[in-house]
Parts: sequence; structure tokens; C-alpha cells
Amino acid sequence: MKIDHPNAAPLSDEQLRVLQSVKQRLDAMVSSHGLTPEDVQELVREIKNHPLISTQLMAEIRSEVTRLMPGQRFTFDWD
Repeated sequence: MKIDHPNAAPLSDEQLRVLQSVKQRLDAMVSSHGLTPEDVQELVREIKNHPLISTQLMAEIRSEVTRLMPGQRFTFDWD
């Protein structure tokens, strides 16, 4: 199911660079020791403080984690 947000906009070039950096970090984690729920929580804590975070960027990051770890459930809580 695709949900469109009314104020959604494509990712900016800067956000795309942030996304690429996150993807590279996730790939490194997976290849070195696997991706744990704690890794995801640490990453979310760091990302939520990033000035370029947006709903769209977070959705892309969720998608990447799901791609890397199919069938696993991860929490992306902001708390």
C-alpha cells in the first residue's frame, strides 16, 4: 500500500546524499556483523536529529532496512 502525504516532495540532492550515506552504513553493518534492532535504534536516534530529515527520507531508510533484512521487524520509534 502506498500512502501519499499531502506535503510530500521528492528528496533534495542533500537528502539523497544523506540517504546514500545511510545505505552505505547499513551495508557495512550487515556485512560485518549483521543488522540488529539495536543498530537500527541507534541509527534512528542519529537520523532524527539530522536537519534534513523528512517523512520521505525516513520512508526510504525504512525501505532499505526492510530490503536488507526481509521478514524482520524493526521499530522506527522516534522516542
